[in-house]
Amino acid sequence: MNHLSDQQLEDVCQGRTPRPAHLDGCPQCQSRLTQKQQIAEKLRSAFSSIKPPAALAASIREQIASASADQTDQTDPQPERQLPLPPTTHIHNRFWPLMAAAAAILIVFIPMSIYFSVSPQATAAQEELAGIHHQNLDGPAEFYNDADPEKLAQYFKDKLGFSPAFPCTGNGMVIRGCCLAHFKGSIVGSYVVDTPKGIISVIVVTDTPKSIGMTKMPPSADHAENLWKGSFAHCKMITLTQGNLSYCAVAELPHKYLAELLSRLLPNP
Repeated sequence: MNHLSDQQLEDVCQGRTPRPAHLDGCPQCQSRLTQKQQIAEKLRSAFSSIKPPAALAASIREQIASASADQTDQTDPQPERQLPLPPTTHIHNRFWPLMAAAAAILIVFIPMSIYFSVSPQATAAQEELAGIHHQNLDGPAEFYNDADPEKLAQYFKDKLGFSPAFPCTGNGMVIRGCCLAHFKGSIVGSYVVDTPKGIISVIVVTDTPKSIGMTKMPPSADHAENLWKGSFAHCKMITLTQGNLSYCAVAELPHKYLAELLSRLLPNP
């Protein structure tokens, strides 16, 4: 089955194209569309609450006009009796009204940067990762149920042409099995780990953590150094790169717990 692309879903979400018949029979695309609609509604709600003071625009125009008038009309009848102002003081007096106006604008619009710090493509990628995890929770149609890492590695080898690394289990962590999933128009592998705190999906992709909107985590004695984190809706995400593969741990669990799992990842076979 060919799923709808992110652009197609975005067009449906924005009302630019009619709802395709594919959505009626595809739970995965329905879920992705619902998540896009939820994000759009949150953005609309957030922006509607950003209301600058009514007098802000008039105040800015007044300060700019005043600054220009001061520079144009200012005279010095007795220049020989006055010491020249230091260059820094002159610049400060001239541009301070403009700087104050710019600062006022920034204060109003800084909240918007929170929503645009991650590109739409990266947000869509994290949305897809969360969708794959939810599919794993529901039980994908084709799931290879086996806890033996060697058999799982062979499954990936047969299906995708490579064998990913698996974590060293223990302390209540058990690999349940693996499956294939759609990510950014390609087929990727995913395996599921049962833990005492909940189910974690590990999705193996060839994209870099940065390209899917992850943020580099600071070094810590508790986890590996090359970890990146992200989140979408209620799902938290931690990504670790080995070789040319990125391992994305996704679950509705704290970042710290996901980092602990990926820190137990064994070297690539």
